[in-house]
Amino acid sequence: MNPFDAEELLGPEGLAARAMPGFEYRPQQAAMADAVAKTLESGGHLMVEAGTGTGKSLAYLIPAVLWAVQNDKRVVVSTYTKTLQHQILHHDIPLLRQRLGLSFRYSICLGHENYLSLRRMKRAGQAGLFVDPEQEEQLAEIFEWSSMTASGVKEELEFTPLPAVWEEVGRQKDLCLGKNCETYRDCFYFKERKRWFASHLLVVNHHLFFANVAAGGGALPRFDAVIFDEAQNVEEAATSFLGLEVSNSSLNYFLDRLYNPRGKKGMLGRIERSFSQEAIDLVMKTRRAAEAFFAQTLEVFGRDPRNFRLYQPPPLLNVLCGPLEELRDALKVLEAMIGEEEESVEFTYASNRCMDFYNAINVVMGQQLPGYVYSLEIVDKKRFRRVSFQAAPVNVAEELKRQVYETTDRIVLTSATLTANGKFDFVKGRIGFEPNDELTLDSPFDYARQALLYAPADLPEPSEEPDVYATAIAARSKALVEASGGRAFILFTSYALLNRVYEKMETLVSQFQLLRQGDAPRSQMIEQFKRKPSIIFGTNTFWQGVDVPGEALQCVIITKLPFDPPGEPLTEARMEDLKKRGIDPFSRYQIPRAILQLRQGFGRLIRKGTDAGVVAILDSRVVHRSYGKKFIASLPPCRVTESMDEVRQFFTSDEKAELVI
Repeated sequence: MNPFDAEELLGPEGLAARAMPGFEYRPQQAAMADAVAKTLESGGHLMVEAGTGTGKSLAYLIPAVLWAVQNDKRVVVSTYTKTLQHQILHHDIPLLRQRLGLSFRYSICLGHENYLSLRRMKRAGQAGLFVDPEQEEQLAEIFEWSSMTASGVKEELEFTPLPAVWEEVGRQKDLCLGKNCETYRDCFYFKERKRWFASHLLVVNHHLFFANVAAGGGALPRFDAVIFDEAQNVEEAATSFLGLEVSNSSLNYFLDRLYNPRGKKGMLGRIERSFSQEAIDLVMKTRRAAEAFFAQTLEVFGRDPRNFRLYQPPPLLNVLCGPLEELRDALKVLEAMIGEEEESVEFTYASNRCMDFYNAINVVMGQQLPGYVYSLEIVDKKRFRRVSFQAAPVNVAEELKRQVYETTDRIVLTSATLTANGKFDFVKGRIGFEPNDELTLDSPFDYARQALLYAPADLPEPSEEPDVYATAIAARSKALVEASGGRAFILFTSYALLNRVYEKMETLVSQFQLLRQGDAPRSQMIEQFKRKPSIIFGTNTFWQGVDVPGEALQCVIITKLPFDPPGEPLTEARMEDLKKRGIDPFSRYQIPRAILQLRQGFGRLIRKGTDAGVVAILDSRVVHRSYGKKFIASLPPCRVTESMDEVRQFFTSDEKAELVI
């Protein structure tokens, strides 16, 4: 095998420079590519922080592709956001193949539930499942689309299908007939899986990666190396996948699919009543038990919307598990009676789902899983009150060690934000990763010229009375967006503050387009934002995975340091765990987590060398509290000011104008 030569590929006069018009040599990119290549060639685990603008995706994709092709291996690249996945698929990979002339096979791997099932679609059309005209209309559109689509992937639809519709036509692993299915040869999912097994490079998301771990490797083909990009999210992705939840909405949805008394629709409505009556009666019995169980929950814990921890097993009478077990047994009888595999598999799946609910309720009622935190969430929806019992692992480090790191010889973790106070210790400790090598690479951007950090000391702290705080934040944000000409993200840590500030800034609607998270899908908001001067009011999902280079975004306003609420059940449990181990949770957990999130928020502003703008931190604790210095020191080196006059001057300066030309 030819040794990897980063300079030959990514140097000032290398292949990329010769083949790609406008290529900029970045020594950080070459250094990262070299480190990734050595890890793949020799084996080992590598951790790389590569600042924004490094070109890190190409820095790992080029050595990954070369190593996989030359050694007939397979590499998985796992991302957290769709934005990065889209960039890799539609920008980076075409560039490697067309400009650099690299020949390799690749696939985007999606969870099975993203694919249309031709057999289930056909059955849904024959069964007359839907009474809602909108559902019927969507089903007709999916039929029409099915004859034109090459992939059968839900995202290709020009509309977002209602959950009740896709539930009936989407692929479900437990309902698959495999080679016995009449549509097997045309099956979108199995045709795509054949491509996966022939690929050198598989692009997945963190959720599917951990689904594969949970399935013992059954969801993805065997692979020889994995590269986690956006690796700061590995802990949360693993925690989410290893957790469990049972809610009144999910249980009612399941029971409606079995038999909905309003329209007399559902699985049991499709078979002879003399055979199905007992099961129908048990569906109704289980429905009554569910209503009683969740009503009892609201009587004991109150009806106000909140998310709170259950320190002890809930003092509730478990009236649900008995009916669920009876219903499971009745469905098993029907499964045995029905000869056709196409029908019986539906009842196998339904009986298994009964046991899933049975087991989940027993777990949360008895708090049976050690090392888990248990909580109850009550949320007001438009037409009902959603009640959800949840359980999540407090630590995932040992599980990740056992199921990922010890079973994979070659692993790379990378992101633009993996260090807090210049060290990887926080992330390594949280996910139990012990790399052989570590590499920290600065951004090539000139932040001293391109960015100004505004950190005023005269604003009230978040502990102030809520309306006083929101009024001050709104007034200062208004001054900032007027100086920037709109073109701003205002980032929040809660919907409560977002809505308060939005209401106080609504008078700006005559000057700028105001886009509030929750009023439209994120992708639609971003597209609208790019078209004309706008202000986005966003929470968590706008702090990362959003890329708006150019003049459209010139100001990022951070309303509050992004500390996790200490009373949030999982945060509280993690802090307790650290205290038991003699570790100060504030300095060793809350601060580093908030630093990583702040760095993500800051990173929305400067996406290329000609971008320029202001990041404003309106939380005066960053100035007044001793820990504030750690937050400032963690950000890229740029000028810091407390003066609004200096902010206005920055936006009108000749130097900024020269950058964005």
